[in-house]
Amino acid sequence: MSYVCLWSPSWPTGAAFPAELIADLLVHAPRVSVGAAGRVWADARGLDARGLAVKLVDVAHRHGYSNAHAGAAVTAIAAELAATQRRVPFTIVKPGHDREFVAPFPVEVLDPSSLLDNLLDGIGVETLGALAALEAEHVEIRLGAEGVRLWKLARADDPRLLFAYPHRTLPSTTVEWIDYALRDAERLTFVVNAQVGTVCERMAADGQRAREIALVFALADRTEFTHRIRSARPTASQKAWMRLIRSALERITLPDAVTGVTVRVESVIGNDGVQGDLFDKGFASAPQVERTVSQLMDDQGDVVLTPVNSTHPLVDARTAWTREDPAVAATSGERGVAKAQRGSGAKPTPRLTLQ
Repeated sequence: MSYVCLWSPSWPTGAAFPAELIADLLVHAPRVSVGAAGRVWADARGLDARGLAVKLVDVAHRHGYSNAHAGAAVTAIAAELAATQRRVPFTIVKPGHDREFVAPFPVEVLDPSSLLDNLLDGIGVETLGALAALEAEHVEIRLGAEGVRLWKLARADDPRLLFAYPHRTLPSTTVEWIDYALRDAERLTFVVNAQVGTVCERMAADGQRAREIALVFALADRTEFTHRIRSARPTASQKAWMRLIRSALERITLPDAVTGVTVRVESVIGNDGVQGDLFDKGFASAPQVERTVSQLMDDQGDVVLTPVNSTHPLVDARTAWTREDPAVAATSGERGVAKAQRGSGAKPTPRLTLQ
């Protein structure tokens, strides 16, 4: 179950709704919101909907609303109709039967405008089941935007977002000192290393990886200097981030001495992705290649390895990889291939292979 709707025809609506009732409902439900026309919504995802509905009705009765009703369903429209159109204390809609549940109710329960009500009456549509049976094209042409909205509700297709996902604060740490100011990059690196370790631990605990981290330096002249560092691949590795941070601290020039540092994660993603063998030709794909190359760049820097093959019978001992200057490697391979193709009379063609 996803939603529990609680409603009573006698309680006040809007700003006059009793705050004490909401406080007592929050004891049993993780999130509660008050909607239009006095509908009270409780988030039942991951909970026992029947037990939650019984508890919410009991709370309403203790506050003096003996005519309160509750409805629980996967969709909001089914839960709303179960609470407002039934006269029993609580109604539980069986999962997967929301559309069947709402079908017998008259169209008036959705409060259509007078114009749309006359159009529906003209084509003989009286129940939500009859409205749901219409073709989408016919509804859009004859009934307009409001008709499409009610048609979706009649089909138990409720797009309302009653409970937005809570905003989670991204990890960050701040260190300040007032007795002195730092100008030495090595001492700054020592301080930042401890902060990055704390931030990476929090990301690992939350199952997150950072794409970008910001270093905010509080300067002696009471200003701030922000430098953002972006990784080629999302990671929660302290080692990878510190390599990038050390390289950044060697390049940037701070306008004044530092009296404090904030390490702040700017963007994160979850720990999702497919794992496999990059060198398996039946599995390898472009995204996997990009991740692997990015990881090598983050961990090792801009390193170019050139293979040197021999006639050794063992595959793992046949090839030796030697480090080469990137500027030389960028042109030496192309010149060698072009020279060989010219000698054989073949037309040079560009190609890129991964082995």
